[in-house]
Formats: sequence, C-alpha cells, structure tokens
Amino acid sequence: MNHFMNRLLVLLLTLVFNLGLQAQDVTRDKVVQAMRTGNATDLAAQFIPNIDLTVKETSEVYSRSQAEQIIRKFFNDHPPVDLVIEHSGVSKFGDKYFIGILRTRNGYFRVTFFLKKNGDQMQVKQLRIEASKNDL
Repeated sequence: MNHFMNRLLVLLLTLVFNLGLQAQDVTRDKVVQAMRTGNATDLAAQFIPNIDLTVKETSEVYSRSQAEQIIRKFFNDHPPVDLVIEHSGVSKFGDKYFIGILRTRNGYFRVTFFLKKNGDQMQVKQLRIEASKNDL
C-alpha cells in the first residue's frame, strides 16, 4: 500500500507541475502571437492590472488600458513582422521571463517580458520594448 501511495503522490506532483508549465506556455504563446500580429487588445488582456511598461525610452507603471493605448501607438508606428524568443529563464523572484527580438517594418526591437502567477493563471507583470540591433 505504501508503494502505491508514493507512486500516486509522484504522479499528482508531476501533473500539478506540468499544469503550471502549461499555464506559462499558454500565456507566453498568447503574448508572442499578439506581438507578431500587432494586436494591442489581445496583448493587454495578458497584463496584470498595473503593468511596468517600457516602450523605447519611456518607462512607467500604467493601468492595463493605458498600456494598451501605448502599445497600440507603438504597433501603428512600427508594424510587427515577427517575434522570435531567443532566451528564457527564471528571475531571482521566481518569475518566468522571456527575451526576444521583435522585427517590425522599420526596425528591430528587443522585447523582454516577465510572467507572474496570479491565482491560477500567469500574467505579464513587466514588458519592455527597447531599440535593438538584430542580435542580443
């Protein structure tokens, strides 16, 4: 009986861990897709209520709706072509982060975003879009 309980516990822990990874993957994929297509509304839907947003030289904490307007203007000025995630990891605070290159019709931008667990879902707590070369 004890062996069965140990196997069941390992199975349950594996399932819980995998569900957490899937939540990160789903949120990451939604962010990447919204950025590739220039969809500010879909992107903002992944934000925490007050997000730390950097777009080019401007950095501030904005409400989700303010951030959506700033992102929309950025996408209008720099229509996206593609976003490639080049690196990911975990911050010292336990947040998952992703770094990539956003290719637009008129230049390249380095994109960094941090995901924070909020209840049972992952949300973007910080997004940076900064001027970049075609490399990291």
